[in-house]
Amino acid sequence: MTTPGEIARCLLANGAARLVAALTTPAAREAARRHQATGAAGLALARGLTSGLLLSTLTKDQEKVTLQVLGNGPLGGLTVDASSSGQVRAYLRNPTVRLPPLHAADARGRFSVAPGVGRQGIVHVVRDLGLRETFSGETSLTTGEVDEDVEHYLTASEQIDSALSCDGVLDPEGGTIAIAGGVLVQALPGSGGAEVVASARLRLRAGGLTRALADRPPTAEALALAALGDAAPNLQVLDVRPVTFHCPCSRDRAAASLTLLGGAELGTMILDDGKAEVICNFCRERYDFNEADLEEIRRETTGASGPPS
Repeated sequence: MTTPGEIARCLLANGAARLVAALTTPAAREAARRHQATGAAGLALARGLTSGLLLSTLTKDQEKVTLQVLGNGPLGGLTVDASSSGQVRAYLRNPTVRLPPLHAADARGRFSVAPGVGRQGIVHVVRDLGLRETFSGETSLTTGEVDEDVEHYLTASEQIDSALSCDGVLDPEGGTIAIAGGVLVQALPGSGGAEVVASARLRLRAGGLTRALADRPPTAEALALAALGDAAPNLQVLDVRPVTFHCPCSRDRAAASLTLLGGAELGTMILDDGKAEVICNFCRERYDFNEADLEEIRRETTGASGPPS
């Protein structure tokens, strides 16, 4: 039975630090299924999807985050859209590329995804708080393990003392995601929470999260307690939200993307092919448009009424 996806926002050490824990198994599985990502590709997708969700919970308001991990590896880059409501979608540019078999897990129980992601590149984050402007920042990749690179981004770009770990456990039979989740601990301003974060970082870097996931915790709170142990003093849960894979793509949005081609290119498409298809990068949903559909879009785009030339 799959553990439901949820994200819990918490306080530690009487308010000295904030903690966010997420169980993302159903969403990670759905993203991997839609992109046919298994093995290292599935793990990279799970780590990125979970990292994006954790990043989207840093304010009290409704927030949307786009996370991109763009490395020089064969997977070709990872993109995540996540919201503070717990909705998330993600994709890899080359999810089915042939990768070397995963080597034995390291001393922490973790497999490396760096050969697929790459060790050179950038982490780019865009935050949308529903205001007139968005906020963005980026840092260089440090290890190619996705969650470690996102932790570095938080510390170096947003200058928030942070400990972050996200991972998945693979089904040994098919290489699919059996469980996925993550934990983020951050010092609060003026709280003296640096020691709490340092203690959490040591525990997480020693493999606390990966071992906790292997024990199949039933809730996000249980995941945090199992991963951090005595590095999670006085854990106080503030709220719990469901996590779901969600893509807002639609036929109307696909048609809108075709208008960006312009009237001339649409006319050429009508004459040469008489059809078009638009495939969503995030969910792989396909939208087909016949000649009549394309002509209607062309006329709406150009205001023309005659045949394409």
